[in-house]
Amino acid sequence: MDTGAEELGDATEPQAQNLDPGPVDKSVLVEQEFHKSEAIFVGKIFKPVRFIEHGPRLNQWEVRHKGVLALLQRSGFYHLSFLKRVQLDHALLNALIERWRRETQTFHLRFGEITVLLKDVAVLTGLRVHGAPVTGLTNCNWEQLCTQLLGQEPPQIKGGSINIAWLHDTFKTLPEGASQSDVEYAARAYILYQIGCSLFPDPSGTRVHLKYLALLRDFDASGEMAWGAAVLAHLYRELGKASMKGKTNCCAFLTLLQIWAWEHIQIGRPERLENKVLHNDWPLGCRWNVGFKSRENARCMDHDFYRHGLDTISDCQITWDPYTPNLIAGLPAICTFGSTVWRSRTPLICFQIVEMHVPDRVLLQFGMVQHIPDLVEAVERVTMQGKADQNWPTYHDKYIKQWENRLLSVVEQQDTGNSDPTHARNCYLEWYWQITRRWISTPVECPIISYELYGETDKILVDLVSTVQGRIRTLLLSEIDADRMKESLIDIDVYITVKMAEAKQIMQNDAPMGTRIGSAKPEPYMICSNIVDPTQATVAKVGQFGDDHVEGNTILQLDQMRRIQPTGGTVDLAHLVTGHYWHTC
Repeated sequence: MDTGAEELGDATEPQAQNLDPGPVDKSVLVEQEFHKSEAIFVGKIFKPVRFIEHGPRLNQWEVRHKGVLALLQRSGFYHLSFLKRVQLDHALLNALIERWRRETQTFHLRFGEITVLLKDVAVLTGLRVHGAPVTGLTNCNWEQLCTQLLGQEPPQIKGGSINIAWLHDTFKTLPEGASQSDVEYAARAYILYQIGCSLFPDPSGTRVHLKYLALLRDFDASGEMAWGAAVLAHLYRELGKASMKGKTNCCAFLTLLQIWAWEHIQIGRPERLENKVLHNDWPLGCRWNVGFKSRENARCMDHDFYRHGLDTISDCQITWDPYTPNLIAGLPAICTFGSTVWRSRTPLICFQIVEMHVPDRVLLQFGMVQHIPDLVEAVERVTMQGKADQNWPTYHDKYIKQWENRLLSVVEQQDTGNSDPTHARNCYLEWYWQITRRWISTPVECPIISYELYGETDKILVDLVSTVQGRIRTLLLSEIDADRMKESLIDIDVYITVKMAEAKQIMQNDAPMGTRIGSAKPEPYMICSNIVDPTQATVAKVGQFGDDHVEGNTILQLDQMRRIQPTGGTVDLAHLVTGHYWHTC
């Protein structure tokens, strides 16, 4: 249970006291009065949120037994078992919580809303997001249940929960010649341990509820459940509670949240020291199972650093959709199973928890043009308190039926009546700036969208810059004479001429189909604010079309590109990305 925050005192002055951070239109963020951002605005200082996850314990139990691995495969937890716990950046997570709004189930950034989606859970963790809801009874005979499914009764069962450490100590090591029953007991114990340590951590820090064990009786039935959807429901609930005044705990799948933040937000993102090759069974989140170092001055990366950074973030510091087709193609099939549900506006269910999944608010995360979304359906946020014997499938029958019909509520691109995506983006931002909390501590102006990259010409342009960059780097690393250097530069010049001709031909034919509103498969696009030059935006696009993932839209890439430009007037890369290829609104 969350405890009330200890108020530490008042700041010297309220933040931005002469300016209104919003919302001006209060029809969306109806809980602003109770939100942490309101307390910060009037100068209150509270203890930071305490994040509870027991990942270090989880990393101590690595499953190697083939029989147990086979059961993990059947039950839906096999791919997740390869994801290691990462070191949490508590300052970043605290700054994000200040921007979480449970009225919309999204983080409110300067350029729009962004959130953790079913898509993120599936791709990063390998948990199934399309299947039966994770729910059931919570009035079992717990002693009898443990005897049946674990082979023995734990020493202490309190309120339907048991000690996590007992699972580790009892089942981690299987004896030689273990029976099939012993293997099944160990598999269930490991899954329950994974649930208690990582997926649904308990505020006590030491226990896990046995209601989840009841769902592991049949491994195949467990494998048909949408555990990923349940994890997301639980994460939404915890973020919502932690974002309110007087709340100090957040108990959720925080490794998922941390990796999600690094994948989508450049501010504070560390540099991985190794580009790990993902095995066939690994979800994408496993590429963070490596050492990494901060790209910023670590001593400056405190709560205020992130609070200011998120207030002033530019569009090009956000990777709305980091999952390129090449990355997706290399992942296990479970990571894309039922991918249609990724865009379903549907309730997410985990026993007593019901929270809404609202992809229509974050269409940029699907490479689509964002329209003004509908209000989010309000749900009854009940707790287990006083409902220990509740039949949750019956209690939440309405939402379970909605979940069963989830494929009927898949959101699509809306036709706004204007074929210019920049116009639609500006219309959205004009609306968004009225309904959002515009900043937490650093006043900023409404963003202005100035540039728009277009479909096929966009792709040719990015391929051109990427290829030329690679060839020039190869030349710089080679020891060749002047004649060979000249020949190579001539080849590059010819290549540029051909690609420029292709782009001009497409523009003459007026065929930027990929970005037309309402197209079945819109090309991904990047919109940059007027303070970002076109070169930087184009370098960002390389990550969307290259064979390997490029770490977002980093200034490092821009600087590297500029440093390798040849002199003497042979090729001017900056010139290639200006002029005809840019549309100003």
